[in-house]
Amino acid sequence: MEALLYVLVASVATILTRFLPFFMFKKSSKSQVLAHLQKNSGLFIMLVLVIYALKSLNASGINLVFAICCTIFVLILQAWRGNFMLSIVGATSLYMAFLHFT
Repeated sequence: MEALLYVLVASVATILTRFLPFFMFKKSSKSQVLAHLQKNSGLFIMLVLVIYALKSLNASGINLVFAICCTIFVLILQAWRGNFMLSIVGATSLYMAFLHFT
C-alpha cells in the first residue's frame, strides 16, 4: 500500500511538471520570460556541463589537459557555428575519445 502511495505522488508530480507550463503560459504566447528561457537554455546547459566536468578534476594530470582542450574546443565550435547542441555533442565526443584512447 505504501508503494502505491509513492507511485501516486510521483505520477502527480510528473503530470504537474509536464502540463503546468502550458497552463501558465497559455494566454501569453509572447511572454518575455519564455522567450528569455528559450533563447538562453543552451547556454545554461553548456554552463552546467562545463562546471560539472571541471569540478572533479585534480590540479594536475592528463585529465586536466583533456578538460582544457575540450573547453577550448567548445569555445571554438560555439564561435564558429553558434549552435549549442553541436558544441555540447562535439566536446563530449572529443572528451570521450580522449578517455577511451589513453
